[in-house]
Amino acid sequence: MLSSTLIYFNKNQEEVARVTFDDNEVPGWCIKSKAEPSFKRKFAAQHEACAVWLREFDPETGKLRSKSQKKEMSHAY
Repeated sequence: MLSSTLIYFNKNQEEVARVTFDDNEVPGWCIKSKAEPSFKRKFAAQHEACAVWLREFDPETGKLRSKSQKKEMSHAY
């Protein structure tokens, strides 16, 4: 399968995560965050993984957002 890898950088140009295709065991798109190596969900489509990255991860640290941070973000839109 032809696939691409999206690399996310923070403001300091440090790599914080990748969205990449993983064909081990159950094929799917996954988020590989340096700060959250135990995050193991897979997604059927690349855009689904990217949406979860944008909604649930802090773009500066690569860590999962807390429930209060998610609530603040939902009110920002």
